[in-house]
Amino acid sequence: MKGKSILLNVLLIVLIASGCTNKTTSMNNSGNSGETTNPTDQKGNAQNSNAKPNQNDQSLLDYFLPAGSTARFKGEGNEFAKLDIDFAHPYKDYVILHENNGGAVIRRIYKIEKEQILKIEEQPVDLKQEFPSRQDLEAMEPIGIYLKKPFEVGTTFDEWKIVETDVTVETPYETFDHAFVIEYKGEDFVNRKYFVEGFGEVKRESIMKTVDKDEDFIVTSTLESVTKPK
Repeated sequence: MKGKSILLNVLLIVLIASGCTNKTTSMNNSGNSGETTNPTDQKGNAQNSNAKPNQNDQSLLDYFLPAGSTARFKGEGNEFAKLDIDFAHPYKDYVILHENNGGAVIRRIYKIEKEQILKIEEQPVDLKQEFPSRQDLEAMEPIGIYLKKPFEVGTTFDEWKIVETDVTVETPYETFDHAFVIEYKGEDFVNRKYFVEGFGEVKRESIMKTVDKDEDFIVTSTLESVTKPK
């Protein structure tokens, strides 16, 4: 089926390949894990996430969790939609993520610039593999754009477009206000990511039209818990 082939490719490259196992992994140079927080003890974070962001004061580093954090995502619609994502900031202006869905560990490396976040690397790795040196990172050519200001409807980068702002998004972790949504639309599918300042991605959604067009096939990864270093 053409639709299912498209979905598998898109999910592996854009949505699902970012996954994790249930095991919280320690990343080289990432710091130590701390206590796991949840909606009942996250009032401080809830206040921050519900405050409308001022783009003039924003650092794009605020769209990642702190070094040493792990985010766990509840998966629905696909066995690889359940994710754990570990965060490391080994060098200034660089963020490295290990995303594990139980089938593969994908290392994603981002470079933080003033107006955009560049994708530097996106490939399967061994968890024990050392981080590239700063010199090696600086020699890498960007492979795409992860996010780009202004966070306004109509902003485009690569295949993505900001389609909504000031959105309320419900997750098992908490309900976030002032999220914005980016969308990548193909002939038979739509991929969306929901971003919140102070957290980054809190939800991923992939919708594929089925052959009979009567019912959409939907896969989601939604933030369920966050572990931060003490």
